[in-house]
Amino acid sequence: MRVLIVDDSKMMRVMHVRSLRQAGYEAHVTEAGNGEEALAAFAPGAFDLVIVDWNMPGMDGLEFVRAAREREREAGTGRTPIVMITSQSTDEQMLRAKDAGVDTLLTKPVTADALAVTLELLLTSRA
Repeated sequence: MRVLIVDDSKMMRVMHVRSLRQAGYEAHVTEAGNGEEALAAFAPGAFDLVIVDWNMPGMDGLEFVRAAREREREAGTGRTPIVMITSQSTDEQMLRAKDAGVDTLLTKPVTADALAVTLELLLTSRA
C-alpha cells in the first residue's frame, strides 16, 4: 500500500507509520510536513491512502484536500481515500471536511486500534 502522511510534526508522522504497521498494513510511506509538500508529492492514482492533519502552517490540511480533489477531477481518476486528523471535531468542522472531500475525520489522540478500524471500514468499502 502506498500512503502519503501529512503532518507538521515529525513525531506524529512516525506514530502514524507505527500505527499502520501495528494494524497489519505494509506501507510504502511518503511523508510531507505541510500541505505544500504534500501537494508537490500528490498525483491522482499515486497513493492508496492519504492521512492528513488539519492544522499546519502554510497550506493546511483542508486546503490540501481541496487541491488534491481538484487534481483528481481534472485527471478524471478515482478518489484516493483521505483520513483527516484534527484536535477538535465539531459538527461544523465535520461538515467542512466532508465538503472538501475528506472520507473520514478522526479526533486526536488517534490510537493504532482506532486507525486500524477506520482503515478496515474505509478500504474494504472501496474494494
